[in-house]
Amino acid sequence: MGRGVRLKGIKVVTKPDGRIYKYRRVKGKFVRLPNLPENHPDFLRAWIEAGEIAPRDDSLASLIGFFLASEDFKARKKSTQKVWRRRLTYIEHHYGKSPAHKLETLHIEKALRKLSPGAARSERTIWRALMSYAKAEHWRPDNPAKDAEIRPYKSTPHQPWASEEITKFREYWPHGTPQRQAFEVLFWTGARCVDAVQIGWQGVGADGVLCYRQEKTDGEALVPITSTVQAELAQDQSEFIKAAAKDMHFILTDYGRARSVKGLSNLISSAAKKAGIEGKTAHGLRKARAITLAELLWTPHQIGAWTGHETLQEVADYTRAANKRKLISGNLRGNQKTRLADFQDKTTG
Repeated sequence: MGRGVRLKGIKVVTKPDGRIYKYRRVKGKFVRLPNLPENHPDFLRAWIEAGEIAPRDDSLASLIGFFLASEDFKARKKSTQKVWRRRLTYIEHHYGKSPAHKLETLHIEKALRKLSPGAARSERTIWRALMSYAKAEHWRPDNPAKDAEIRPYKSTPHQPWASEEITKFREYWPHGTPQRQAFEVLFWTGARCVDAVQIGWQGVGADGVLCYRQEKTDGEALVPITSTVQAELAQDQSEFIKAAAKDMHFILTDYGRARSVKGLSNLISSAAKKAGIEGKTAHGLRKARAITLAELLWTPHQIGAWTGHETLQEVADYTRAANKRKLISGNLRGNQKTRLADFQDKTTG
């Protein structure tokens, strides 16, 4: 084969663990080739035979390989791709030899029953996407995962941190520890873990406000970093500035690297438990920030601008736990007190 000449129709799929799969596409079908250099005699022979016979590798492993290389998969969010790639590698390892066209709903349900209800629900979404791709690419005429059933599942919402739990955490984990750094950044910014591992000083504008695009929704979130905030928030802001890494990212490992999303989530849960705080998570700090703002009488629009929630209903759901008594008395300020006094005068007059 001359220099610069490439064989046509070759598709290369590289798995996360480094394994490489090569195929030749012939009339819309993919034929598995040996993982050898293209100028190797055995590779050339297989490439020629594929064009003559055009057999089809109908295994689930083959289907997964092409799904991972497809535009369908690449169009999904990076965070979704990372999780799905890991789970698809697991599926391939356990069921990869199964013929893709013979899979039935009951087979998928059997695989899902090996997982916890919550994990099964997420895994079913992956199976449905994979089988939808198989149907669209004519691997099979239907989507057997569409009607797959899982055990009844009711998710347990992340509970917001109470003020005494926040105090307890701070007393247990002093400044200078990675646990305190992660805690203060999450609590002040109200960011999800997937965003918290990426945000940093590079996103702070000249006005002292951090602006970033959320991975989950692609919506914008705006957080005061060094800009002036109301007195009730000044202490939390000060704790954040003292804890945040002074490098590009607010949260870093001891080795100066950005943390992984899962690593950050586990760090907070583990640190809370060690501090004697049970059942509290990183996402609970996001809810705690929204509730804090609600108790300071911020409007849903203002809270949504900070936390990045897309709908007012989401904000209402998160702030329902706010102390109602504070909302009508203890935290009233300025013209809000005046409006309340006017209202009281009218109702008693």
